[in-house]
Amino acid sequence: IPNTDNMKLIIFAALVAFAAARPQLEDEPIAILREESDPIDGANFRHEFEADNGISQSMIGSAAEDGTQVMSGSYSFPLPDGTIATFNWVADALGFRVDSPLLPVAPEAEHPIPAHALEQIA
Repeated sequence: IPNTDNMKLIIFAALVAFAAARPQLEDEPIAILREESDPIDGANFRHEFEADNGISQSMIGSAAEDGTQVMSGSYSFPLPDGTIATFNWVADALGFRVDSPLLPVAPEAEHPIPAHALEQIA
């Protein structure tokens, strides 16, 4: 089982790198408008930030009833057309899942779930 503090650090670093990789059109510094966090206490933590360029991110962590790590959060950034892209995610015993209206989803009628996959899910 991976160290949960290392896993938190890796996920946080990846999200910050993702936000920082966004191309900047001007050379002006980007201000952090808000940053809040709670100290890490075992599996429990919280971190949020919002930058003046429209990027925001939040994540919380806790322990499930069985003691495994559960994390959830979201990140948002402005798209070139001015709309805001938002992605909500969860990482738990079932894996990492992301939800956003921007992600493509194939209609089940076009791509039905195979019977062997349904058996494994059950």
